[in-house]
Amino acid sequence: MKGTTSSILNLRLCHMHAQEAANRSAWHLATMHYLKCLEQAEKRGDYQCLHFFASRLEECYLKMGLLEKAKEYQVLSQYSRDPQNPFEL
Repeated sequence: MKGTTSSILNLRLCHMHAQEAANRSAWHLATMHYLKCLEQAEKRGDYQCLHFFASRLEECYLKMGLLEKAKEYQVLSQYSRDPQNPFEL
């Protein structure tokens, strides 16, 4: 239980940093933190979080004008609800 609690706290802290950066329009910094969140969500097997952070990354990349990168995360946020294959389209 202790490992689970610390991983949730780490994810929340990373999410907080990402939100703060996004609120300041520091999109590169927000992206860095959201990527860490996405990785942690994947490690935890939390696919709702994975899709949530993919959509946040899509927003950041759109703000930076990186449309192809945004599209990748849009696809990830919309598809693959299969826990066995989170990245399978």
